[in-house]
Amino acid sequence: MYVGEILKSLDRVPSGVPGLDDIIGGGFLPGRVYLITGPPGSGKTTMGVQFLVEGARNGEKGVFVSLVEDPRIILQDMLRYNFGLLGYTKSKMITFHDLGRILLRAEYRLTWNELFNSILQIISEEGIKRAVIDSFTSMEHLVKDPENKRWALGRFIRALQELETTTLITSEMLQGERYTDEHYLVDGVLVIHHFMRNYQMIRAMQVLKMRGVPHDSNLKRIRFTDEGIKVYNEAPF
Repeated sequence: MYVGEILKSLDRVPSGVPGLDDIIGGGFLPGRVYLITGPPGSGKTTMGVQFLVEGARNGEKGVFVSLVEDPRIILQDMLRYNFGLLGYTKSKMITFHDLGRILLRAEYRLTWNELFNSILQIISEEGIKRAVIDSFTSMEHLVKDPENKRWALGRFIRALQELETTTLITSEMLQGERYTDEHYLVDGVLVIHHFMRNYQMIRAMQVLKMRGVPHDSNLKRIRFTDEGIKVYNEAPF
């Protein structure tokens, strides 16, 4: 490793999620890949958009790659927050790309490599510094070669690191203790939880993994606000 690369590891990329940087040593490491996982409606997509908005505020171009949902619906949903998101999309500081149009067509199925190369092409051509890929859930059923996921994902992550693009990947939380390839290959894993207590929904976040960064792995309370998700340095109960 060169000295410049070692020094770069001291830099931090602000997450854009109030309170999160305080429990992950000041922010994400630049050029790394992170996984956000949780149940439906837990805020994974919202956190991803907050991450892109934070970059746009600092002059960093971002891309949201949707693998299933129509990006227009995502954009409409996110406009309820006070992000100023519409302005950043109009200025093309944040772009939305719909790969679900291809993946959901029964007559044409991509391989893992073809899928990842399509994403890398977008990132490379647009000079992207922050990327969100939403969502990896059930991709094994939509690609032509599900058995090649681990190898292709490892190659994809190395390519993102070489492009120096800090990336968030989202996926649905799986039942039990089953971990997927992305849990092992990414640089960090954030898990969002739902709990019912006294007939009220309580939301919490846990930093399950964060390579190269001092972090607090205890459950932290999170809340939805007009500004998006906020993380509180306190236990949820």
